[in-house]
Amino acid sequence: MSRVGKLPVTIPDNIKVGVNKGVITFDTGKVKKTYSVNPAIKAEFSDKKIKLSIVDESNADAPMFLGMDRSNVKNLVAGLQTPFKTTLEINGVGYKASVDKGILTLTLGYSHEIFYSLPKGIGAAFEKPNLIIITGDDKVLVGQVAAEIISFRKPEPYKGKGVKVSGKAILRKEGKKK
Repeated sequence: MSRVGKLPVTIPDNIKVGVNKGVITFDTGKVKKTYSVNPAIKAEFSDKKIKLSIVDESNADAPMFLGMDRSNVKNLVAGLQTPFKTTLEINGVGYKASVDKGILTLTLGYSHEIFYSLPKGIGAAFEKPNLIIITGDDKVLVGQVAAEIISFRKPEPYKGKGVKVSGKAILRKEGKKK
């Protein structure tokens, strides 16, 4: 059995939870989220805790789904309490970004600007001209948006120009020698 999966998920007082046939609903008053657990997993809510357990023992993948569902539920609850945040750093001469009405405009050294529409529930802010802060209550979606923005101009190993996660080291290569 999954060691992570058997731990209960504690729910804070400001989140209302409902469980109905494998679908867990979370409601904070402002945001409403739902999560469907795997059919081999049963969810129970009592005493401000969600406990997941395996229903179908014959399914060999059930322990894997138990741990995954528990982690996803925990991330949903954590995102409803405090939004997830990823900081992207833009390195390069003339490279910049701006946001207007949910559309991120990136100038990354191409002959054209790149327009990226931010998904619902994701916000972008700028501390400095070269730092993009992506925030949202869904951990997977924040990571996906960050990965898509990085894919527009990955950091190259010789000069380090491109978009990268702030704090991440780039393996630098030595240039040509004469």
